[in-house]
Amino acid sequence: MSAQISLNPMQTTTAAGLFQTNSNGFTQGDAQDDPAVKFALAGGVLSTSAVTPLWGGVPILEYIAPQTYPAPAGSGPGSPLGATVIQAADNASITGFCVFNQAFAGITTPQSNAPLYSPGMSVNYYRLGSNARIPLKIDPALVSLDGSIITTQVSWDFAANQIIAYDAGVGALQVRILQISTANNLTVEYDGMAGTANWATGNAVAVCLI
Repeated sequence: MSAQISLNPMQTTTAAGLFQTNSNGFTQGDAQDDPAVKFALAGGVLSTSAVTPLWGGVPILEYIAPQTYPAPAGSGPGSPLGATVIQAADNASITGFCVFNQAFAGITTPQSNAPLYSPGMSVNYYRLGSNARIPLKIDPALVSLDGSIITTQVSWDFAANQIIAYDAGVGALQVRILQISTANNLTVEYDGMAGTANWATGNAVAVCLI
């Protein structure tokens, strides 16, 4: 026996019965806070010719912003609403990813609880090369990539709107996977027949540097 008090300063415990909050997990299309990148957030307008809406975490194609005539006094030429964007249809046309950050006008309903942006609405996005870190939905089969190098090649499934294993026929998605999260995530499930989008839990996401 000893009168000395035994202490392990590195050991931490959660006392049974106390309230516990788990903050693990990510939200698809919610770019991570980064003071060096936040000013790269861009805004545009979803093309009126779009056949599907936009939501955070899907790839977009951006067009060069048109000039406005007459230009507002002192502002110079350019569109006050930003460039026209549309959901990308193939790997070669991807110029960035739509995000939910500071995009407050998304439409939600009792039947569609994830924000959707319809043609003519303002949307926010980060361009490829911005170094934004964006959680994107990933095929559960790719959870095994955890621990691989961040430059591992992957592709994008334009039907399921998620990252899939590299397919030479589709092409490599221009992202670096920094982290994979398998639990406590929110992802968007879009129903093209009903035109609704709802939050889903239980899906895996990858935090991607674009």
